[in-house]
Amino acid sequence: MENLEEKLAGMFKERISEWKKSQTGQKSGYEYERSFAEMMREIEEEVFKELTSTETTNKNKKKL
Repeated sequence: MENLEEKLAGMFKERISEWKKSQTGQKSGYEYERSFAEMMREIEEEVFKELTSTETTNKNKKKL
């Protein structure tokens, strides 16, 4: 479990760093908040996948 926690912490630090760089010179509070919320949603999905070892599925996808 420790290795997984280190991996997730590293991923989180990397994503936050990338996001901060992308916000340099950002003037719009709306865009700042929108991009932060999007980044956090993506992180949540990645963490969930790692913890459950599953992919999120689209409930609206047609079954074959």
